[in-house]
Amino acid sequence: MSTQLENNKALVRRLFSAIERGELAVFDQIVSEDYDDHLAGQSPGREALKHYFTALRSAFPDLKLPITTMVAEGDHVAVLNSVQGTHRGAFAGRQPSGNRVDAMAFQLYRIANEQLAEHWEVADFATLMRQL
Repeated sequence: MSTQLENNKALVRRLFSAIERGELAVFDQIVSEDYDDHLAGQSPGREALKHYFTALRSAFPDLKLPITTMVAEGDHVAVLNSVQGTHRGAFAGRQPSGNRVDAMAFQLYRIANEQLAEHWEVADFATLMRQL
């Protein structure tokens, strides 16, 4: 069982790494086609997720998601991470400020068939928006 938990955590690390490098084609391997994202305003599906991170990386081209801690149990992986980057493109209706952002986020992923299948997030958007 512990091997499966480690595999699930490695899958989430692959996601974060792909996002940071802008290699969203990796999503085709590690994210289910019908990915269910419970983030407010987010549409379901792998392609919607690619679109979301393309826009986020456009706003923050140096986006980093350093992981503070990760816990896995059953088919779920919980991650406490930071969202860091420099505001270089439009984001949330705001024009680029050149400001650095650093805000905390908590993610919960469900893994099915060795792919990321479902996601919930609680992020400190208030801090992020203040830093813009």
